[in-house]
Amino acid sequence: MEIHPTVVRKVAAHAVRLVPGAEPSAAVKVGVGEADGDLELVVKLALPYPAPVRTAAADVRRHVTEEVERITGYRVRSLALTVSALRAPTRPRVV
Repeated sequence: MEIHPTVVRKVAAHAVRLVPGAEPSAAVKVGVGEADGDLELVVKLALPYPAPVRTAAADVRRHVTEEVERITGYRVRSLALTVSALRAPTRPRVV
């Protein structure tokens, strides 16, 4: 059975949203190895400030890898993660 890379991308993006503190608008790219079919994922996301970046990045990497492998059955060979921004908490506007 073959799973289209678009489906894998959506699974990975959903897995990012499940990690506490990760911004839900992560960008995900998927590469599939021609010889072995293993996946190479690239994830770009923002984290809330002041998040412990290393801890949050490790949580995202672990969770995305586990979920993609569990749901698709493919092996994640690599996951390159870029934290593109730290977002300050927004304050409610007083009207």
